[in-house]
Amino acid sequence: MNNRSKSSCPPNNTIIFPETLDRFWIEKSNLLNQKPDKTLIIDLAKTTRIDSAGYCFIRLLHTMYEENGNKLIIRNLEPEFEQILNSWSTSDNEPVTSQKNENFFVRCGDTLLTLRGNVLNALSVLTEMLYWGTLGLFKKRDFKRGALGEQMYLLGNKAFGIVGLLSFLIGIILALQTAIQLQNFGAGIFLAPLLGITMVRELGPLLTAIILAGRTGSATTAEIATMVVGEELDALQTMGINPVQYVVVPKFWAISLTMPMLSIMATAAGILGGFFVAIFYLDLSTSLFWNELIKSIHFRDFWAGFVKSLIFSWLIIWIGSYYGFRVRGGAEAVGKETTASVVTGIFIIILADALFSFVL
Repeated sequence: MNNRSKSSCPPNNTIIFPETLDRFWIEKSNLLNQKPDKTLIIDLAKTTRIDSAGYCFIRLLHTMYEENGNKLIIRNLEPEFEQILNSWSTSDNEPVTSQKNENFFVRCGDTLLTLRGNVLNALSVLTEMLYWGTLGLFKKRDFKRGALGEQMYLLGNKAFGIVGLLSFLIGIILALQTAIQLQNFGAGIFLAPLLGITMVRELGPLLTAIILAGRTGSATTAEIATMVVGEELDALQTMGINPVQYVVVPKFWAISLTMPMLSIMATAAGILGGFFVAIFYLDLSTSLFWNELIKSIHFRDFWAGFVKSLIFSWLIIWIGSYYGFRVRGGAEAVGKETTASVVTGIFIIILADALFSFVL
């Protein structure tokens, strides 16, 4: 508050406001100790400006003074100041409590509206990713040079070891459990075709996708979410660069190229693990195992595995990017969205694999 004039003889119960309110905060307790029959007058005749701190002080003083049984009067207040002060009703100082609507249909409607918004946002990210990853490449290229090779190295070469090792172990476990049952019926020779078809059509692409959903999907979400929190994506938009094209498209092409190769490698590693079980547990000959394996696998099996691995790769980048772009908040929000990205990605991949079982 500013008051450029001074009163020479104000009444004892009248306050003339100075340049600042520091003295009144210090003497607030003295004002509240007034006797109940006292009346406090605030004279704002020469006040030229009242900021938010001044309004808060007047409202707080008014509330606390009347709670002690005293009376507060404000004189010579400019109309514009009076209008603002009157808008600050006493109810504004009361604690706000959230009121939950217990109506079942209202809650269902809110849930459906939230779900609708999330689905539309996810579809928006998907359409942008597919557009800039295909047709948009012929218009302009806003991703940095070497980004594709860098992402292929991170998504492919870095994941080679873990995908191969886990697939090899899964192949051993699957072959061993199957061999025990087949041996009871004297049908150990059928281990090779069973293992081959399972790894080529199902487990090869599925295992690779699940591993990359936890590895690549989480990394994509964390990277984009960190850029959102750090306002790096806003800076890209300010420079006229599309964030999806700059950040997501290199990952989209990198995983599209590396995922089928990783899937083939995972299939080979799983079959190799089953081969050792057939040789050392069932005592099958090497030539018999490979002959039965080759006869049982057809081109449509490889085609089904390739299509699955390609679609799974797009789902991984899509889900990871969507959860990265939707983050709001700080480091805690980044962690939550990353966790949600992995869980959702694995669920969507398994759901898509179940749907492919009816088509391919």
